[in-house]
Amino acid sequence: MTHKKNFPVFDCDAHINDPLDIWDYVEPEYRDLVKRSYWKDNKHTVLNGRTEVIGGENYDFPTYNPICIAGPGFNKKIIRKLGQMPLTPEQIDYVEHKGAMKPEARAKEMDLMGIDQVLVIPTMTVAHLPFVENIDGASAFCRAYNNWAIDWCKKVPGRLYAAASLPVQSPAAAAEEIRRTAKLGIKVGLIRPIDARGNYPNRLIRTADAASVATYDLVFRTFQETGMVLGIHAFPTPPSEPSATVVTPGEFIMRAGEGAVRPPDTQTMSFIYEGMTWLAQVFLSGLLDRYPKLKMAIFECNATWLPALLDHCDRLFKLYKRERLFPAKRLPSEAFEEQCVISFESDETPVFRQWDRFQKTGIWASDAYHHDAADAWSALKEMDDVGVPVEVQKRLMGENACRMYGIEQKLFVREAPSVLERPTWFPKEKDLSIWWEKEAYPRGRQQAVKP
Repeated sequence: MTHKKNFPVFDCDAHINDPLDIWDYVEPEYRDLVKRSYWKDNKHTVLNGRTEVIGGENYDFPTYNPICIAGPGFNKKIIRKLGQMPLTPEQIDYVEHKGAMKPEARAKEMDLMGIDQVLVIPTMTVAHLPFVENIDGASAFCRAYNNWAIDWCKKVPGRLYAAASLPVQSPAAAAEEIRRTAKLGIKVGLIRPIDARGNYPNRLIRTADAASVATYDLVFRTFQETGMVLGIHAFPTPPSEPSATVVTPGEFIMRAGEGAVRPPDTQTMSFIYEGMTWLAQVFLSGLLDRYPKLKMAIFECNATWLPALLDHCDRLFKLYKRERLFPAKRLPSEAFEEQCVISFESDETPVFRQWDRFQKTGIWASDAYHHDAADAWSALKEMDDVGVPVEVQKRLMGENACRMYGIEQKLFVREAPSVLERPTWFPKEKDLSIWWEKEAYPRGRQQAVKP
C-alpha cells in the first residue's frame, strides 16, 4: 500500500561521505599544516601526518561502500544480500547512492525516502577529528569543512542544513568557530563525547593536570550565547590512533572480546555507551542547571534506553544531592525535557510503544546512507502499527527537531513512490524472503521454532 503524509519530516541526523571537495576549501596558508593534521586525497586519508585511516572513499572497502548504500527502498535484507553478491563495478556504482556526495542527487533521493528537510552531518570526520594533535590544523580544517558544508547546502535551499565541525582540542578555538558559524546560519555544532586528547568535554574544574588547564566552560557559555545547539554525536571504536588508555566506553567491549577486533565488538554498544556515559555525567553533575539556556541534541546513540536511564538518574540525583560540585534543582528527567532532544531510528519500535515518554524530546533520524539506515516511510509504518497518535507522529518526525533548531518546517513530499524500478540483477522481494529464512535460521526454520 502506498504511504502518504500531510506533514513535514525533518531528518535530524543523516550523513555525507566527506567528499574531496572539502579539502579544496582549506585556506592556502594552512594547507601544509592541514596535510600534517587531517588530509584526504583520492588514494589515502592520513591523520597527524603518520596514521592511515578509513576516509570513506571506495579505496577503503573491498566491495561496495557501506557508507553510501542505504538509500531509497533499501533495507537490511537487501543490504545483507548485496554484501554476499559478486558485484561488478557497474553494479557497485548503482548501489552507492550519489546523494551521499551531491546535493542535487540528495534532494531527489529525499523525495523517494519521504524526507522534506535534513541536518547533514559528516561521517569519518566525526571519528578522526578529535584525534588531531595540532590545534591550528584542527581549526583550519573545521573552517574549511564548515565553509564547504554551507555552500553544499545552499544548492538546495530550504531542504539541506549543515552541522558545524568544531576544533575540540581547544575550548577557545571551538568557541570562536561556534560564534563564526552561528553568524553564518549554522544551527548545530558537533562534539563527540570521548577522551581523545585527554580532556573529556565536560571538564569545568581546573586541576593540576596540564591537559585540563583550559576547561569547556567557555564552549558551553558560547553555545548558550549564540543559541546554537550542542550536538553530541557518537561513533564506533576502535580509536583512530592507538592509545594506551581507553578513550571511549565502547572500547571495553572490544577489549573484553575474543582478542580480535570484529564489527560486532566495535559497533554493538559503542554508540549507546558513548551517549549513556555522556548523559549520566551531565544529569548527575548538574551541568544543565549550570547552563540553563544550553540546548543539546543526542545523535546516533539509539533512544530506547533513555527512560530507564532517566528514572535511574532521578533516584541517584536525590540520593547524592549533597555530593554535586554544582547546585541543581531540577531532576534529570525535568532538565532533559526542557533542554534536550534525542534521535531515534526507524526500527526502534520500543520508542514508539513509549511514545508518551518521547513525544516532547524524540527526533527521527534516517542515518542515511549508512548500512543500517532507513527511510521515513518505514518509521511511519512502524508508528501506525503500534498506534502512535498522528499528532505525536508529527512531533517525532519533525516538529521537535525544528523547534530545537529554530528552522521553519516545509512540506515537499506527500506520497511514497508506488514502485522503484530496479535492474534485473537486483535482489527480488520474493527471492529475498526465501533467502532470509535460511539466513535468519541457518539450522532450519522448523528446528528453530521448536520449544
